[in-house]
Parts: sequence; C-alpha cells; structure tokens
Amino acid sequence: MKSLFFAAAGLLSIVSAAPAVVPGAPWEKLAPPPTGTEFFQLQAKSSTTAVNNQYLALKTGSSSYAMNGTQAAASKFFSTKYEKTGTWAIHNSDDTRQIVLQGSSSALLYLLDATDPRTDTIPKGQLMEWATFTKDNNVLGVKDGSTLTNRTFAAVKQTDGSYTLALYDGASTVDADISPVTLSLVKTA
Repeated sequence: MKSLFFAAAGLLSIVSAAPAVVPGAPWEKLAPPPTGTEFFQLQAKSSTTAVNNQYLALKTGSSSYAMNGTQAAASKFFSTKYEKTGTWAIHNSDDTRQIVLQGSSSALLYLLDATDPRTDTIPKGQLMEWATFTKDNNVLGVKDGSTLTNRTFAAVKQTDGSYTLALYDGASTVDADISPVTLSLVKTA
C-alpha cells in the first residue's frame, strides 16, 4: 500500500512540474494553421538596386533568411497575435517555426528560423527575441521596448555577394556592408 502511495505522489509531482501553457501565446501549438489563415511573403523595398524587390527566402539546410529574386522561391509566412503586447509571431510553414531576431549584440540582430523558441534555448552569448513584430500598413516592424528611433531592417552583404537580413539598431558602427530595407507583406494564396 505504501508503494502505491509513493507511486501516486511521484506521478503527481511530475505532472505538477510541467510548465503551464499560456493561452493565446504565439508559441501555442496550432499545427496545421487553421483553415482561412492568411499567408504572406516578405518583399524588400530599398534604394539599393541589388536588394530592391527581393523576397525573403530560407535556403534548404540554412537557418538564416536571405534575399531571393524570385517570388516562387520566397518563404511563405503566417502570423499569430500575442494579445499581451499587441505584437505578432511570424511563422514559417507551421506554428513550430518562427522568425527570431538573434545576434551577439543589439547592433545587428539577424532574421533566423527557429523551431519552438524559448528562453532556455537561447545560445550562450547571444541576444534573441521573437513574437515582437508589428504589421502596420503591411510593413514589418519591431516593438520590443527599445527606445532607439532609427532602427531599420537591413540587407547584410555576405562574402559570396548574397544578402542576409538583420535588424540594425541605427546607432552602432558595424563592419558589415548594410543596405536599409523596408519589408513589405505581400499576401499570397
């Protein structure tokens, strides 16, 4: 009888140690997205010809979003609202994958693809945030409490001539070759 009591008590302590799900949180499982979910692609607008009208894409095997010239190769996204902050999580394909902003400093936070981002999975020495996006007038922005007013998305030129995307703080000096971009939401089927 004592062993039954200890087994039941042990089971209850395991169950009670499970983290609570925050209802309505952008990381709450929805897979697959509900019927009627609106999908969109992200297109760059810039005075830099090399990145103007390029689309955000995720190359196979990569976790870093890059610019791509063809809409057919562009990633498709959907969003879920985080009511507490009025911001959005931007999901790629399914609700387990989100765009995160990640970098070793706040000067450049790169747009990366992350599966089930959580505070306990942030790589050591890195800053990382997600579900902090805005979609005002079909333009992607960030609302994370920063007081910097000149922040902008930027195309970051790589050594092979390709471009990745980052959020530039607008104040820091960076060694990277960057071009400011506006990311527009383009609705897709």
